Amino acid sequence: MSNKHHTLLIVGGGAAGVSVANTMRRQDANIDIAIVEPSEKHYYQPGFTIIGGGAYTMKQTMRNEADLISDSIVWIKEYVQTFQPEQNTVTLRSGETVSYDYLVVCPGLQLDWDKIKGLKETLGKNNVCSNYSPETVEYTWECIKSIESGNALFTQPPMPIKCAGAPQKIMYLAADRFRKKGILDKFTIEFCNAGPGLFGIPFFAKALSKVVADYGIKTCFGHNLVAIDGETKTATFETTDADGKKQQVNKPFDMIHVTPPQSAPDFIKQSPLANAAGWVEVHDKTLQHVKYPNIFGLGDATSTPNAKTAAAVRKQVPVVNKCL
Repeated sequence: MSNKHHTLLIVGGGAAGVSVANTMRRQDANIDIAIVEPSEKHYYQPGFTIIGGGAYTMKQTMRNEADLISDSIVWIKEYVQTFQPEQNTVTLRSGETVSYDYLVVCPGLQLDWDKIKGLKETLGKNNVCSNYSPETVEYTWECIKSIESGNALFTQPPMPIKCAGAPQKIMYLAADRFRKKGILDKFTIEFCNAGPGLFGIPFFAKALSKVVADYGIKTCFGHNLVAIDGETKTATFETTDADGKKQQVNKPFDMIHVTPPQSAPDFIKQSPLANAAGWVEVHDKTLQHVKYPNIFGLGDATSTPNAKTAAAVRKQVPVVNKCL
């Protein structure tokens, strides 16, 4: 195993990691920077909703990772396996160890498809779709485009998730499509949210309630999708009443858009960088790790209280760069 050292090592080459790396490079032409990122492709994930709604193509949301990283930055096309912050090292899946002076951790979120029984077996067929993966998003438009009537369900799991508005956005795009085709009255559209309301910010929730009413959408709060049977087109939800009592209810569907449960990546949860909930534990104002002063975190995998969006990353990048 060969050992490598970099002044600044960044784990994750998404919007956060690439932005930190390129901004640091513009500030200092000589600093030794490396990014650990296994994927050859970079996706503009906010565009996935627009693909599902039929107004974007996959190509419009996809770039080559190499085109986004400065040529003077070392790109390590690997996965991180473990962190050893006391030794200022990370270990890759290959077994190679990389050391650093400063570490920035921004690997994004993990999609927990397996937490919904039967989902992986039926996703991408039987009118079971999801905008949350580049492998499945194009099927959403196929479903919306071809369905003519019936029960259309749209789900949202417990928070936190990427972009809290995304599960609703595709529902409104679908309803608008049905209306323009003159078939909206042939549908029962339901928004099944594990949470207690339309949106966590009352100002926006009030505005969205008018949109829901305009399309005749039924809201089902306290409904968490736990299982799905694509063959029989049945979705099973765990419901929680006002007294906290749980029970399971089945809903038939002709189409269902599933937002999967999400969490910090497993290699983060199992690391010494994580808090009890599994997130990289950083100070809210500086994004510096609470225990290791030469480690910073930003983006979806951190403990910060803001929504997990690219908009948050845009505000976090200057903070991390200034602190570094």
